[in-house]
Amino acid sequence: QEKQPKSKSEPSSGTSLKTPAAKRGQQSVSAEPAAVSESTSKSALESSEAVSQLLNAVPVGGQMQETEWEEVIISEAHIVANNMLPEDRGSAVGVMLGQESQRQGDSSLEKAEKDVVGLGVPLSSEVSSPNASAKKPMGIDTPTATHKGQEVKSKPRPKPSLLAAARPMRAILPAPASVGREASTEPPSNRPAFANTDKHSPVRTSGLKPSTLKQLGQSILQPPRNEERKLHSALTSRASQVKVVEVKPDIFPSYKYSCTVTLDLGLATSRGRGKCKNPSCSYVYTNRHKPRVCPSCGYNLAKDRAAKTAKSLEVSPGQSDVLNTSEPLTPSQKEIQRQSTLQLLRKVMQIPENESELAEVFTLIHELNSSRLILSNVSEKTVTIEQTSWSNYYESPSAQCLLCNSPLFKGGQNSLAGPQECWLLTANRLQVVTAQVKVCLNLQCLALHSFTDIYTGLFNVGNKLLVSLDLLFAIRNHIKLGEDPRAAVGNILDSVQEQTEKSLSPDEQVQLQELLCNGYWAFECLTVRDYNDMICGICGITPKVEIAQRNVENVLALKNIEFTWPEFLPSSEVNVEDFWSTMETEVIEQMAFPSSIPITKFDASIVAPFFPPLMRGAMVVNTEKDKNRHAQPVPGNGSALVRLLQEESFRLELINSYSEEELQSFLTQCGIPWEASDTKDQLCYSLLALYEFVQNGTSVTQASAHHTGGKIYKVCPHQVVCGSKYIVRAENARDHVDLLVSSRHWPPVYVVDTASSVALCADVCCPGLTSQMWGKNQGCFSDPMDPPTYVSCPELLDQHYSVDVTVAEHSVQHPITKSSARRIVHTGSEQNSPRDPTARHHCISLCRELEPYSAIIAAINDSKTSNIRQRPITFENATHYYLYNRLVDFLTSREIVNRQIQEIVQSCQPGEVVIRDALYRLGVAQIKTETEEDEEGKQEDDR
Repeated sequence: QEKQPKSKSEPSSGTSLKTPAAKRGQQSVSAEPAAVSESTSKSALESSEAVSQLLNAVPVGGQMQETEWEEVIISEAHIVANNMLPEDRGSAVGVMLGQESQRQGDSSLEKAEKDVVGLGVPLSSEVSSPNASAKKPMGIDTPTATHKGQEVKSKPRPKPSLLAAARPMRAILPAPASVGREASTEPPSNRPAFANTDKHSPVRTSGLKPSTLKQLGQSILQPPRNEERKLHSALTSRASQVKVVEVKPDIFPSYKYSCTVTLDLGLATSRGRGKCKNPSCSYVYTNRHKPRVCPSCGYNLAKDRAAKTAKSLEVSPGQSDVLNTSEPLTPSQKEIQRQSTLQLLRKVMQIPENESELAEVFTLIHELNSSRLILSNVSEKTVTIEQTSWSNYYESPSAQCLLCNSPLFKGGQNSLAGPQECWLLTANRLQVVTAQVKVCLNLQCLALHSFTDIYTGLFNVGNKLLVSLDLLFAIRNHIKLGEDPRAAVGNILDSVQEQTEKSLSPDEQVQLQELLCNGYWAFECLTVRDYNDMICGICGITPKVEIAQRNVENVLALKNIEFTWPEFLPSSEVNVEDFWSTMETEVIEQMAFPSSIPITKFDASIVAPFFPPLMRGAMVVNTEKDKNRHAQPVPGNGSALVRLLQEESFRLELINSYSEEELQSFLTQCGIPWEASDTKDQLCYSLLALYEFVQNGTSVTQASAHHTGGKIYKVCPHQVVCGSKYIVRAENARDHVDLLVSSRHWPPVYVVDTASSVALCADVCCPGLTSQMWGKNQGCFSDPMDPPTYVSCPELLDQHYSVDVTVAEHSVQHPITKSSARRIVHTGSEQNSPRDPTARHHCISLCRELEPYSAIIAAINDSKTSNIRQRPITFENATHYYLYNRLVDFLTSREIVNRQIQEIVQSCQPGEVVIRDALYRLGVAQIKTETEEDEEGKQEDDR
């Protein structure tokens, strides 16, 4: 029996897969309720009726030419299930089947929608998202239509040796440095204002907005309406009929990294108000009295919605190019199919992060797992009937392609889209079921449609494994505790075998372990998550003190992967969104096509750090390619050399023009020993060796030469991660400077055990910046050439809460301290060492305002959170390594933030809500009642 698709199309020996390029295009989508899952028993049907339909999205296919295909990264889209409550979908776009529209002015559209759905006629409507993110919407990403400037030619790959033939190579190659952040940002004129869509959320005595409740994992109860019940029953009774409701949103926001660096977060004072959509106009109106035309600039605010909805659905003309289902796919068709299928998964698989949003699904899983053996006595003979509540057959209910509306082909055994044997894995079930595949007949699409309805409780891993969602959440909970994900997967498989009293063969165990591992990481990448949720509620995006941490034992083994380093790269800038999107696309591809070849070659220069989006700088750098692994500690005073450079007494570019006497003078000032017999070249070499050592800093010993260098990360005093860097080569001062330079705000105080080395490295690598931050003090509290003195830094004292953030976006001045002064300090003793003559000047105890932090920093190292982050884990899969570390940083930080929120909630009075301010700190705001707003409006009218 042939299973389609079986393997990834391999490029010929003379070619190499090209760089994945992030692309965004316009898209229209159509929505289709997934049919109620088939069940053999009435009780199972009733249970599944309680589960909401998954809303799937469809783009209209564009024309493709069959030229040269390259890997692409599909941008993500927000698809929201229609069982989510109205308050939970503030940032979502889409028409919710079976729910009343929650937006004002939509009642007529909603009525028309219900009428048309009732008749089974496709409805075309355009829904604009008031809080769409800054990313461009994605379209049907044709493999040829790459983003401008983002197509990268790769070198021809040499023919593999016989040993390598069994394991073909896939490479992740760099995006060009010129791309910068083009792929992920738009000019301000295209960027919609950050608006608050939560207009209807009632005031709760708990003092929390619904979005905050959702972040805390609490459910928001609201009874269903009669209309919802009627429509839901109508939908379930007609499960066999396929209805396509097409929605064409103006903007389809991406949920990852979608937070632009505009800090217009919509404070409580702007509730119920809107802003003119003209970017150059600042007119603000109340939603209840929204004018049709802006009185300030004349912009049309009505944007006649009726005209939009009146546009009839443009049915794409019948394709003349239809797939011949009797012939196998060509390599180019397989690549089209791969890209289309990945895009389809990104659209239809949008998994809520909180378990509370899937409470009904977990109840359903429990019921289906709890089926009993029913014994009945028939004609004095005992007949045993097993009530198997999980179905034995799974397929997509769609009859039309969810990307291009073309018909789908459903084949039999050994066809292009036939049934496949598939494992069903739940907490107490391990059985083989059938998964039917359907393929789109449009030659420009060819997307594979599999069973993807997570609201039946199952997650499909490449039609090889259907795993219940509770097991995937269990793996996440193990990772929260710092456990190795592979160990968590192995424990789950062992537990299931005990429960089912089945034993897998070694081959089956390995296969299931790999499927479950790949499936889990794809599940995380398809989970809707806002990484700004992990920002500390007390420090916000501007901590005054950040503490460096390292884990040299959280590493990636180099036996299965080769890191390559470009010989020449003009810029050290990395594209953060491209890197993380590539990691996500890779694991989703491994999940969708389990026989795909994993990455074996990796361009180390594209590895990006991880920051919450609002804490990331405009330019992110990774200078690992410039590390000199052979830079050894050399005799001499690096601080004295940097002072010579700062005073321009010594200029590196003029080193050959200095006389021997001048060079000897420089060496003497820097404490570098020299002999009278030394030649000029030897004198120059001694100076350059010290400069090279300062530029790289003290190296931290690697755990092993056969592994990467671990990770460094910086945390605020509350242990929330502010940024992480995953290191390939051994850690040195460059890594810390990269992390600081890439931050949106360089912290006023950075605590690191190699303080002198990091400060001098910063002075050499970015002298223009450090001259503004500490002049010639080299990150110390006072001049390192003078004896150390105790100082006072009053700007570091805790100040009263202030919403005033008047600091320019790219100013060196810090928004909290209102000062450009920065220090790099350590918590060690005040004693200097021969190796580090300025160590004493960097001691935190020299500043009385920083004294309380010494105990806090000491406590961090022994905390439970730190123990989780410090666990030694060795990964063999590169994508899993990077995604694991990002997830641990997020989960451990957000747990702290959730505790902060709960503490504030307990002190809230009725009528107060917890908000984030312009610097993303938590605060409490009063909710104005309608009568108060009306009174304000009258006062304004009187004026």
